[in-house]
Amino acid sequence: MSDINSISAFKQAQVQTEVVFAVARKTLEQARNEGDAAVALLQTAVDLQRKAGPQPLAPGQSINLLA
Repeated sequence: MSDINSISAFKQAQVQTEVVFAVARKTLEQARNEGDAAVALLQTAVDLQRKAGPQPLAPGQSINLLA
């Protein structure tokens, strides 16, 4: 009976490990997708700014080169 319990415990640990890896893989995949979306959004903003060209400054407005 001890052998059956050992095999059962081993199988349970094996399944649990597979579940943990699957969850970790899905979490990393979602983070990568969110990062890709953020990069695409930033690239679109840059492209729109470049298409708009230089904008004249309003009276009293200055450029903060440190921002």
